[in-house]
Amino acid sequence: DTPETATTVDISTFIEGGSLVVEVLTKTNPHVSTRVQIKNLTKKFGNTTVVQNVNIDINSGEFMTLLGPSGCGKTTILSMVLGIIEPTSGEILFNGEVINKIPMNKRDVGMVFQNYALFPHMTVAQNVGFGLDMRKVPKAEKEKRVLEALDMVQLSDYANRFPKELSGGQQQRVALARALVIRPKVLLLDEPLSNLDAKLRKDMRIQLKRLHDELKITTIYVTHDQEEALSLSTKVAVMSKGIVQQIGTPKDIFLKPQNRFVANFIGYSNFLDGKLEEEKGDCFVFHSNNGYRLLVKKNNNFKVGQEVTLTIKPENVKIANDLLQGDWNYIDGKVLSNDYVGSTTSYDIQTSKGDILKTSVLGLAPYSLNTDVKLYLDPNSLLILNK
Repeated sequence: DTPETATTVDISTFIEGGSLVVEVLTKTNPHVSTRVQIKNLTKKFGNTTVVQNVNIDINSGEFMTLLGPSGCGKTTILSMVLGIIEPTSGEILFNGEVINKIPMNKRDVGMVFQNYALFPHMTVAQNVGFGLDMRKVPKAEKEKRVLEALDMVQLSDYANRFPKELSGGQQQRVALARALVIRPKVLLLDEPLSNLDAKLRKDMRIQLKRLHDELKITTIYVTHDQEEALSLSTKVAVMSKGIVQQIGTPKDIFLKPQNRFVANFIGYSNFLDGKLEEEKGDCFVFHSNNGYRLLVKKNNNFKVGQEVTLTIKPENVKIANDLLQGDWNYIDGKVLSNDYVGSTTSYDIQTSKGDILKTSVLGLAPYSLNTDVKLYLDPNSLLILNK
C-alpha cells in the first residue's frame, strides 16, 4: 500500500458455536509519512555560522533525534524545516521536493514547542482544533478529528478544561494532540519534556514512543538528554557547534562513538591518551602517556604505532579489591570522592600517576574517602578513538 491507503488491522478472536472466529477490523491511517532530506544545510546570522553543511537523510516513518548541547544548532535546523527561518544555503526536501520556498502554513508540519504554547483563553478542545480552524475544516469533521486526537493522547475527558486546570504532563499532551490533529507529513518536537519532572519525563517518553509506533509519522526530535535520544529514536544525529559529529542507531551511537565529543556526550567520561605499542593475541598493547600499559581489544580501523585515545564508561571500570588479580589492566588508586544516589554510587578515583578515573557501582558501596583501591579495566570494554 501507499502511505495514503495504508491500513491498520486489528484482529480479535472469540469462540462461537465451538468454532474459532477471527474478526478483522480495518481503519485507514490518516497520517501520511514523509521522507525528509537535509542537504548541505547552512545557516549564518551575520558572521556567525550556527549550522554548517549539515546532511541528514530521514526515511519515511523514522524517529530522528538531533542530540547535542545548548547552542549546537539543533533547534535552528528544526526551525528551518518548519519554515520560520530561511537557510543561508542548502536544501530541505520532502519526498524529493525542495520546500525551501514553500510557506510554513503550506508544509503540513506539526510542531510541539518546549513551552507548549497553548492559548490560555481556549479550552483543550479549542486549542487542539485551532489548526483545523485555520485550514477551514468543516465543523463536523473538525469535532471528529479533535476527539480522535484527544483519544490518542488519552485526554478525551479533558476537552472542556482550560490549560491552567491541567498538569504539565497533560498540557504537553494537549500540545502533541494539536500537532497531530492536522495529520502532518512531519512531526517536529523541540525539547518537549524538559519542563517536566524526572518521573513524568519517563512516563511521557513511553507515551511518545507508543504514539510513534502506532502512527509511523516521520518525527524530528530535539533534545540535550542522551537518555531520551537513546530511548525514543530509530536514529540519532549528535551535534556540536553546528556540525553533525555522528549519525547512527542508538546502539551504534552508544557502543561505537566515532570521536571523543560523541563518547563524552553519551557518558564515556574516562579518557587516556597514548600509543598502540604492539599486538598481543587478539589485543593491542596500549602505552599511555602517563606510563600505563593496558590491553585493549583489537579494532581493524587502527594499527600499531598509531597515537590514539582510549575511553571507557564509568560502569565498566571495576573496583577489583576482591577480584582475582592478574598482570594486565589493573590500576592502583585512592578514593577522591563518592556520590550515593540510591541505585548507584559513583566514585572519583585518583590513580597513582595522578589521573582521575570515574567508576559507578550498584547500590551503596563501602569505600570511604581516601580508601586505597585497585581498578580493573576490561580490554573488551575499552574503546579506541582517534586522538
